[in-house]
Amino acid sequence: MAIKSADFHVDYSDIHRHWDPHSEHFAGGDALITAIQQGWQLIEPVYKEDFWAAGTRVVVYHSILERGDETMVMPVLTNPFIRRGLKTRTLEVEPYENLEARLKTIRQKKAKV
Repeated sequence: MAIKSADFHVDYSDIHRHWDPHSEHFAGGDALITAIQQGWQLIEPVYKEDFWAAGTRVVVYHSILERGDETMVMPVLTNPFIRRGLKTRTLEVEPYENLEARLKTIRQKKAKV
């Protein structure tokens, strides 16, 4: 199911934040919203990764975004905004280990087109 920026109730936001995987390992929720406002669609499920860094647990949600024939994965650091969004929109969440298989399926579909 594709998610639109209106689902996040932030279409009025003046904050726009570009994210590029070549310059940052992780994105924030603001970068995810900016991408959605720029025409990217969030494709379910979202993939949850837990790991330890500097003695604390870090949770990252990897989101598959599509726009036209482009696909990207945006790893978003969790925060209260992201957790609330996942809960209120009842987005499907799967383990991070399932992400590669999903990306392989997407690549195969695009190769056939």
